Amino acid sequence: MEHLPLIHRPTADPSRPDGMGQMLAALAQRRFFKLIGGGSLTEAPKIAWLAGIFSKAGAHCIDIAPDPAVLSAVVSELESLPGVPPVLMVSLPLDPDPHFRKIELNEPGCIRCGACLPVCPTEALTLPEALEISQSLCYGCGRCVPTCPTDALSLLPFQVDAQIETVLSHPQVQAVEIHSRYVDPFMLETFFERWGTLLQDKLISLCFRVDGLPAGQILAFYDIASKNSSLPVILQVDGAPMSGSEDPDASRPALEAAVKVATLFSDSGTPLPPLTISGGINVTTSEFLKNECYAFISGVGMGTVARKTIWTLPDELAEQTAARLVSLFMRS
Repeated sequence: MEHLPLIHRPTADPSRPDGMGQMLAALAQRRFFKLIGGGSLTEAPKIAWLAGIFSKAGAHCIDIAPDPAVLSAVVSELESLPGVPPVLMVSLPLDPDPHFRKIELNEPGCIRCGACLPVCPTEALTLPEALEISQSLCYGCGRCVPTCPTDALSLLPFQVDAQIETVLSHPQVQAVEIHSRYVDPFMLETFFERWGTLLQDKLISLCFRVDGLPAGQILAFYDIASKNSSLPVILQVDGAPMSGSEDPDASRPALEAAVKVATLFSDSGTPLPPLTISGGINVTTSEFLKNECYAFISGVGMGTVARKTIWTLPDELAEQTAARLVSLFMRS
């Protein structure tokens, strides 16, 4: 990008020294870190544990699945911690988004070869006798599907409609991330017409992939959200969702997509809202973000890598590891 876009930086409100105030300050200072619990990961005790560990590590936001049991467990965990808790965000699908799906097994087709077991990052697949799937541990990454020699495994959408009112009504939910595959302004407007009353006091984040989307459509999508929100709207640009890769180049798709979005906002003369990146985020991403050409990026949302980095560690080591990870993104 030849020049930085006109950036709308949110500012901290001294009158509200709460999690939201700290989160807005982190976005403005380009040091925002969010733990992505996973839109379909519903193993409540594990998510609550992860939320607690990353809260102590300094995460500004915890993003969880729209599951009442997960929400209850995470709220209980955060309330047990000293200090100001991070903002609690719930992710919702606007359309058939890949973040909201589960593995389904066609049992007659399974030959019990076990090829799928080693690739599952949460050990949701086990083979004591027959192949068994823990649906609460599965978050739909799809790594197991191409390993199956018989096509016995498939991905199906994870239904959340019946839970939306329950989770949006919870007083501890301060933010909502709306995931969209199609970035359809009409669908978003319909979403706000249906749930707007429950969204009035919540921060809105829009998560989407950029490839193939017309500039005008992205701008219209954002415009609808901004008109329906009293707080700054966050754009979360998704690169390679659920990649879980530690490859040094894994975050390049997200970085490149962020540049595209920033450029289209600049070309339109629209101030760029807080923009974060997700999908392929790992340790190396923090090095990329030191480059001045990415100065407009407000921070990151890290999911698979953050979770698997501490997944099997004892508490003390998990806290130390998470703190080191979060600190990498505390640029100023």
